[in-house]
Amino acid sequence: MSMLASPPSLLQIESRFKNRIWRGNALGFSNDPVISSGFDKLDKELPGGGWPTRSLTELLLPAEGMGEIRLLSQPLEQTTRNGRNILLVSPPYIPYMHAWEHLNIDSRRIVIARVYKPAERLWVLEQGIKSAAFGTVIGWLPEVSQQTTRRLQIIARTVPSLIFLFRPASAQFEPSAAPLRILLDSGRRHALSLYLLKRRGTPVALPIRISLPWTRRFSIFASSPSASARRNAVDRSSLPDIIA
Repeated sequence: MSMLASPPSLLQIESRFKNRIWRGNALGFSNDPVISSGFDKLDKELPGGGWPTRSLTELLLPAEGMGEIRLLSQPLEQTTRNGRNILLVSPPYIPYMHAWEHLNIDSRRIVIARVYKPAERLWVLEQGIKSAAFGTVIGWLPEVSQQTTRRLQIIARTVPSLIFLFRPASAQFEPSAAPLRILLDSGRRHALSLYLLKRRGTPVALPIRISLPWTRRFSIFASSPSASARRNAVDRSSLPDIIA
């Protein structure tokens, strides 16, 4: 009678499936590329050491215009510097392109989709991600279900892009399939406090405080479109020609 082989030890399993097993008490790791946030304190707390590609990231805001674009300025600048485009889906205001240019973001590579109905907004966001035509996709989704975030996460896994959702701070109490969720809070002038509500790894009890890059005294957003913004803004009817 043959003896049954003894089961492999935990160390043998971890060695065999290196980087494919994640311990719940350790900072998560992924083989997907990441892009540095430009802030050392934040990169140290993000799984992989930067903003994840092929994944959904939620940034929860108490109010618009508190520094969320400056927080993302380095990956946005890198996106346009690499010759790729940025898609903005339903921003609450027309972006003021002079401020974006001051952050070294090439406004000629920014596409703005102005859609208002929730279903249309979601459709545009999904098509923009699926197209793989954009290095970064940012969508403003005030209301979204857990099933919808799960669907967006599945789609995000198919493209090597940065995918950000801007949602209200109240959404922190709602379930979401996004692997990374961060609550923003304003600190002192030109600073933000970041609360990592969800990540692959142990929770971060204390906020991460970062100093934002300086800009001139004008808003990232404007109430009326600039010439550059008008040139890049699109309606839903013209989107298929852009994102197909």
